[in-house]
Amino acid sequence: MRLRGITTVLHGAGVGAVLASAAVSPEPAQAQAANVQMIAFDIPAGSLQAALIAFASQSRLQLIYAPESVAGRRVAAIRARLSAREALQRLIENTGLHIRQVDARVIVLDRKAQVADRSGTVIASSDDRFLGELPDAPRSDARPSAPDATRRSQTEESGEPIVVTGTRIRGAVSPSPRTSTSRKSLEDAGITDMAGFARILPQNFTGGQNPGVAGGGDQGGQSNINNSATLNLRGLGADATLTLINGHRLAYDALNQGIDISAIPLAAIERVEVVADGASALYGSDAVGGVANILLRRDYEGGQVTARFGQSTDGGNAQQQYSAVTGARWSSGGWMIAGDYTHSSAIRASQRSYTRGLDGSQTLLSGQSQVSAIAAGHQLLTQNVTLELDAQYSSRRSTKATAFAVTSDARTNGLINRPEVRSYAVTPLVRVKLPRDWEATFEATRSVSRTDISSRRFTGGVEAPSRLIYENRLTNLEANAEGALWHMPGGDARLALGGGYRRFGLDINVSQSSGGVRRTTRDASEQRESLFAYGELAVPIIGPANRTRFGYDLQLSAAVRYERYKGIDQVATPKFGIVYAPHRELTLKASWGKSFKIPTLNQVNQVQEGSLLPASLFSPQPDPALPAGSTVLLVGGGNPDLRAERATTWSGTVEFNPAFTPGLQLTATYFHIDYRQRIASPVTSVLSALTNPAVSDFVTLNPSEALLLSLIEGLPQGLSNQSGQTYDPSRVAAIIDTSLRNTARENVQGLDLSAQYNVDTAAGGRLTFTATASYIDAERQLSVGQAVVDRSGVIFTPPHWRARGGVNWEQGPAQISAAINHSGGVLDDRFSTSATIAPFTTLDLSARVRPSVNAGPLRNVEFRLAALNLLNEKPDIIRTSDPAAIPFDSTNQSSTGRFLSISVTKSW
Repeated sequence: MRLRGITTVLHGAGVGAVLASAAVSPEPAQAQAANVQMIAFDIPAGSLQAALIAFASQSRLQLIYAPESVAGRRVAAIRARLSAREALQRLIENTGLHIRQVDARVIVLDRKAQVADRSGTVIASSDDRFLGELPDAPRSDARPSAPDATRRSQTEESGEPIVVTGTRIRGAVSPSPRTSTSRKSLEDAGITDMAGFARILPQNFTGGQNPGVAGGGDQGGQSNINNSATLNLRGLGADATLTLINGHRLAYDALNQGIDISAIPLAAIERVEVVADGASALYGSDAVGGVANILLRRDYEGGQVTARFGQSTDGGNAQQQYSAVTGARWSSGGWMIAGDYTHSSAIRASQRSYTRGLDGSQTLLSGQSQVSAIAAGHQLLTQNVTLELDAQYSSRRSTKATAFAVTSDARTNGLINRPEVRSYAVTPLVRVKLPRDWEATFEATRSVSRTDISSRRFTGGVEAPSRLIYENRLTNLEANAEGALWHMPGGDARLALGGGYRRFGLDINVSQSSGGVRRTTRDASEQRESLFAYGELAVPIIGPANRTRFGYDLQLSAAVRYERYKGIDQVATPKFGIVYAPHRELTLKASWGKSFKIPTLNQVNQVQEGSLLPASLFSPQPDPALPAGSTVLLVGGGNPDLRAERATTWSGTVEFNPAFTPGLQLTATYFHIDYRQRIASPVTSVLSALTNPAVSDFVTLNPSEALLLSLIEGLPQGLSNQSGQTYDPSRVAAIIDTSLRNTARENVQGLDLSAQYNVDTAAGGRLTFTATASYIDAERQLSVGQAVVDRSGVIFTPPHWRARGGVNWEQGPAQISAAINHSGGVLDDRFSTSATIAPFTTLDLSARVRPSVNAGPLRNVEFRLAALNLLNEKPDIIRTSDPAAIPFDSTNQSSTGRFLSISVTKSW
């Protein structure tokens, strides 16, 4: 029979005869050359079987072994430039397995003899399996049978091109710090969607556009527009974090130019790679804070369905989730398609003890229904040409109610928003293998994200409906090439280069209804076009062939990207890096680069808005206090005079894998970001602005009637009077201007720490201990000459410390994990007397069991129980000057409470 291009022959004595000749024959010269090629391996800790699959993918070698020879074994992570033989030897240490190289592309791991005939066909026992086949390896035309669920991962990643986020060069090590999180590790932790991944990533700030940011009151300018989830690395904003799918761009979401990661089903994902370092020279101007690359399962053989049910024990957030993934693979290609349906109910103020002072209709967490689907496929057209296709679709509806008073609900005095978000993306790509180990790709992306918000404002029970539509569009054309330039003692110097064209646009339509008549108050359309070109060079100075006592590995890299925005600006941004390993156990990395980001479409074109508020809302009051019955005019919006943001970033990383403690990996990274001309509102806390000296330049006390008239006449949508009284210019005591500006400078620095330790138990199981932490210290100077203010460790900003630590035990069909999440305390400095907000620490538990049956309805079925925030940690209550304001910092602390869930998965 045939197993994925490997012929299995059972000839008894005939095998032994061939074995003798195979065992004494020398390795082919081509194989010997391959063994000294230096490869940048990035193999996460986990099962030996999964590690061997990753090794095969990254080395482009075929592995053959019996599954039972690796079952139950765990390995430590390998992140280093090694030869294929060195990496494989590390993986199989203390397993009793031996490496037997059959030819340039085929390696057998065995305890007993394996052989090859003269044609290179492997002759093995009937229990042997072929794993890790890659595009340039020979394949059989026979289609394999669908594997059991216990072996379904054997087909994953096969045929997938090597992808390492942080560099565009195959085989190179990124000098920037990078984390890789697999789908399995998220599932083992009880995480069921990408929004959950964003919440547990220490380098990410959960403020900005995220479902957990509650509506109503002052949340430091953070708002949840449409229930999307976006990444916000280092707290620099979603528009400073570039999020990719399989290396492709997507259309922006709503107004903030982030990418909605919640639209991607977790079942479709293989892993998520995050580079929390400036990457503009490699990926584009909006990668100031870093880049996240969501890598899909390129192949999947068989099928899997999952049903999950859960609810918060304090009430609300009742969830149902149904997901499915299926796919097939044949000799020249494969495909995968995954879909997900999720429905969750809202959490309201009446369901939480710390918000019962609010009207019960107030939404803390929006209810929603979402359908999402994603597909990926590839087909070999000729020997050297492959066609790939990625496609994604998502539709989500949610509801959010905001009550303006504690004595009336949202339908009396308040706002009810019902956003509907629909998005799609299609990316065809042609991959061409060229002579001399070069490869070229040609890709095109079309993506659209449309947010349609039905808004109903109630005043005294009288409804004033309106509609807001935000539609983002993206067209991206790109050509890339990568290959070897020349050979050096340390390996091949390699070059990546490419260029392309990008057009992105934003349509905004705002309409209001009155007396049955709909009136358009804003209809704007803006688009931008850019041409770009980049180059990246990696030069290996020291490698396997020329290592010394003082140098195990040394790689230098340089990159530059040129971008020209039509009619706006043009710039070239460089990046330099070094990776030095004085010893196989120690690796040192450093990177330095420049970044450049033009203002977002909304920042430039956002209309000026004005609201009249009662002065009694503002606290602390000036001395003397504002007169009773006075009002404050709050104005804000975009700014057509905004300039491009610029940043200088650098980082240094130490990785230590001590041989005296096998299975231990330690990593520490220092990062620094010098962000200039940062675009932001100068007023982060409106209600304390009257007495905050840091924003005194943007507050006008006792304004003249002429100034008030000029401001109000310049408001396209007119004045929104929320003061509860008729507008009287003589009663306006102050003007607060929150319009966007280029702030003088923002400095961000900090430290990322991580540790992982794997150990085998006496009973044959595996324990994995992990710990990650991120410390951040951010400061902002609003304008030259003003005092520097904190942008971390204070309310509604990233805490100084975020961390997650846990332990995972796995043995056979059972698995249990426990994790602690910690968000550090912050200072509430909005009032005359500062107060400390307590840290937010939660405990998560998750357990999985798979019945050991080979037949019947429970075959290939697994059950999972999860408890997130098991101890039911509650947010710390904060002071508010508005009785209807949310009384906790929802950008850092969650109202979800204890959440229990059960899921059932069936595979075939």
